[in-house]
Amino acid sequence: MCGIVGYFGKEKGADVVVEGLKKLEYRGYDSWGIACKSGQNVELFKQTGKIGQFDLAKEKPKLRADIAIGHTRWATHGGVTKNNAHPHFSNDKRIHVVHNGIIENYQELRKSLEKRGIKFNSETDTEVLPHLISIFINKGLTLTEAVKNTISMIEGNYAIAVIDRESDEMICTRNGSPLVFGIGKGEYFVASDVPAFLKYTDRVVFLDDHDLLEIDQTGYKITNLNTGKDSIRKPTRIDWSFEEAEKGGHPNFMIKEMLEQPGVIDKTILTSQDELEKAARLINRAENIYVVACGTALHAGIYGSYLLGRNNKLNLRPISAGEFPYFAHLVNKNDLVIAVSQSGETADVLESVKTAKNAGAKVLALVNVMGSTLMRISDFSILTKAGPEICVLSTKAFTSQVAMFVMLSFALIGDINEGKKVLSLAKKDIEKITSKSSLEKIKDLSVSLAKAENIYAIGRGFNYAIALEACLKIKEVSYIHAEGFAGGDLKHGPIALIEKNVPVLAFVANDGSEREIVSNAMEVKSRGARVMGISFENNQAFDVYLPTAGNGIYSPISAIIYGQIMAYYIALSKKLDPDKPRNLAKSVTVK
Repeated sequence: MCGIVGYFGKEKGADVVVEGLKKLEYRGYDSWGIACKSGQNVELFKQTGKIGQFDLAKEKPKLRADIAIGHTRWATHGGVTKNNAHPHFSNDKRIHVVHNGIIENYQELRKSLEKRGIKFNSETDTEVLPHLISIFINKGLTLTEAVKNTISMIEGNYAIAVIDRESDEMICTRNGSPLVFGIGKGEYFVASDVPAFLKYTDRVVFLDDHDLLEIDQTGYKITNLNTGKDSIRKPTRIDWSFEEAEKGGHPNFMIKEMLEQPGVIDKTILTSQDELEKAARLINRAENIYVVACGTALHAGIYGSYLLGRNNKLNLRPISAGEFPYFAHLVNKNDLVIAVSQSGETADVLESVKTAKNAGAKVLALVNVMGSTLMRISDFSILTKAGPEICVLSTKAFTSQVAMFVMLSFALIGDINEGKKVLSLAKKDIEKITSKSSLEKIKDLSVSLAKAENIYAIGRGFNYAIALEACLKIKEVSYIHAEGFAGGDLKHGPIALIEKNVPVLAFVANDGSEREIVSNAMEVKSRGARVMGISFENNQAFDVYLPTAGNGIYSPISAIIYGQIMAYYIALSKKLDPDKPRNLAKSVTVK
């Protein structure tokens, strides 16, 4: 969840690292710091709070570096203090380290180090690393050897970047936490995610677990820690543009990314037929199919499960990735896991995939990030077409996931062109919903919703997943309690929550469930609820009508846009930052 940025080149290291950390703010953090090496001097700068308004030229005008590392920290071990912020350093301040992940045996290591007279400056698990590296260097080992020996002593997940005051090199390694290596012209970059250095290069190597990356004046080398063998890998070119990862004149990433959704549909329509048919073959061969994901991606998976159940007569079981290990005893070599993820680095999803593969099952990934860990460890993967998504809340990534399930469904029946037609209708509807006049209507409605203590949503069938997702968006960004229900579940408990003027979103599609869900809307209205109907036609059950196209079981693709936009304008009405909600991170790399 934290962010790492590193630079190796000429002089501009401090600028690159600070700039890169700002690009990684969406990952979630509470403090940050940088270590900058020039000659035989390392200057350290750490702060609590946000880096967004930090002006390097003003605060540190002489800070220049050929080598630099930086970090945004999400507190786990120890509170939010300057001392606990990374980078951490050895007692002689020779070794500086940034680290993502958790060192599970740090307490034992710390006690052992303290017995040797090592003084700790922080409460973190990370600080054992520079002290251990320093001990091995003082025994005469090289920096690379010292890092290798240290890694052999720690348990847990990690992504690490290390610099040494006495040598012009940087050592990086990972296990379970993401780390990307960027190759520029005479300069190198490392980061937790590509946007940190996309301005400077689009040539990257996605480091694998147990890779050790050595960078020095002669170039770089990647070695596998388990085998000791060099790993030669051709760099991948990222097809995201730098401009795609910028706000592009919009006040927030969230609104920019929501408005990009028609383009996401267009790109999904262009998905290779060969890719879709390969994925379809994997699905058709499976005995049991599990859809594994977290949060928003899980809601996309629920929709996909309904869709492939209706269109393709397949029984898909959607399971939250954090719960999947408890079903592991049911998985066998004839099964398929469809893993859905925006980042491809979600810890629970990766753990579930490893569990499935240990049972001999095949894994199909729907993932948005080229070269991500999920993409590399899956048997086959299809890239969803969202492009870089910076806002912590997932909007266009959800649309791309749902749209890809549509394409898969039609690939399974050999009619991809019909899938393209369905998505084209959805695209036109999204364009209407995101038009200037529609946005103004939703904005006005959201002002009143911002005053609510509770918001509910109901849907049946395919719209059940959308009710869940709309409420997730609202609660994530506005901090208002919001819950989505299946319409048929109301009388089994949730209707007790309905009181006068409580807002209820009713998602209605012309998919055969419309009479039942309208009846549910009437039930809550008769108990005082203010019903907002997101529907293909108006109805007396609605106090507010928000129109969608009559696109049958595919209506949810555009209907969710209302929920996303409402969440956005509620946040603005409450003067909250829609891009970086409290306590949340874009890439959840800890379980």
